[in-house]
Amino acid sequence: MTLCPPAEVDAPSANMPKCNLSKLQNNKVILILFIAGLVALLLCSSALCVDLYDHAANSHEPAAVFEGGKLYQQGSLKVLELHGSYHQMGRQYGALLKTELNEIYENMSNESDEVGALGNISFPLYPQRYKEILYGMAETSGLGLDKLMIVNDLQIYLLHVQGCSAIAAWGNYTSCGPLVVGRNYDWSDKMRQYVVVAVFNPDDGSIPVAGVHYAGSIYINTGLNRAGIFLETNGDTSESVFCTNRVTTPIQFFSFLEDCARLDQIEGHLLSTKPTDGCIVNVADGKEARSYEWTVYDLKPREPDQDGLLVSTNHFLDPSWGFEPPSIGARDPIRTAERRRNLLALAELCKGRFNPQVMMQIMSIPLESGGALQTSGLPTSYQVVAVPEELKMWVRIPGVQEWTELEMERFFA
Repeated sequence: MTLCPPAEVDAPSANMPKCNLSKLQNNKVILILFIAGLVALLLCSSALCVDLYDHAANSHEPAAVFEGGKLYQQGSLKVLELHGSYHQMGRQYGALLKTELNEIYENMSNESDEVGALGNISFPLYPQRYKEILYGMAETSGLGLDKLMIVNDLQIYLLHVQGCSAIAAWGNYTSCGPLVVGRNYDWSDKMRQYVVVAVFNPDDGSIPVAGVHYAGSIYINTGLNRAGIFLETNGDTSESVFCTNRVTTPIQFFSFLEDCARLDQIEGHLLSTKPTDGCIVNVADGKEARSYEWTVYDLKPREPDQDGLLVSTNHFLDPSWGFEPPSIGARDPIRTAERRRNLLALAELCKGRFNPQVMMQIMSIPLESGGALQTSGLPTSYQVVAVPEELKMWVRIPGVQEWTELEMERFFA
């Protein structure tokens, strides 16, 4: 499969004025990285293209069942399909992933005091229904509530540095095909073998939600609901205020997806609440993607980068914030400006040809080769490509599991 027709790539500076090549040419090192990215795109290995379809985790036979919950597995990737009350879903979760939850706790136990203290601060503010999930898990996992709260804070245990990259394409960038979104969750290469897809199908009328995250982490940083709303969040480096007297932001995202069937409803929830710390929230449906820059005191919607294109990394772009933007080099320690520049350039090269396969190839390009995938410093834990309108996701865990297609509709009640 060819990502971009060779005729259009031979002379990018002449045919693609929106590619910002003039800026790239001002720095030979940056230009080399940019060209390397093009080579990586054009010479995408056939093995990767085969893997896109070799790992379809859509077998109708679960690997395990418990009290109405089901566990599906393809390679190292596990998908939990949970049903019933929140307490019942917690019991299913704890039983089906008992081994993984205990392994995570054992790995964390040497430093559990610090993490446990953070869990004791955040857990009391959880909405009751999400507490019930952990109560149920405590009954069947063999860990008990105190240890599960430590596992639930695995993200805090792993790292405190902000990361992540996201790109959404629609309209002219997909030749009017369905919107496709890609995200890299940059956090740590430790314990990424425990990344799971957990699908919650509550019986209280809430919208079913699928979340991609570490096993035992009952919140959403990357999620898709049955209404076709995709949400992902990126850490922000522009401001560093953290509030401990508010409901944890990722738990709020869980609630947003359970309660919202339209993007304007998501925006209404954002305007009605405040986060625990600054972040960038990117949401998409079948027609458009939106980005919100959210601090502990204000919210600002951000316009797409182009008509049909949105790229987001880890710094605010709205100048009215008054934050000094990072610049590539010494003032870009987590390379947020560099990742953004790379994704914008790659998007212009593939304008009009975006589909899930193209997006997966773009997201698979390492940062050192002109992409956004991080392999050192702040490694990418997992990657997701989604077509919200079709309720489809592809998940990749670098070094653990290649791109795995998930037809999410069959996991939603």
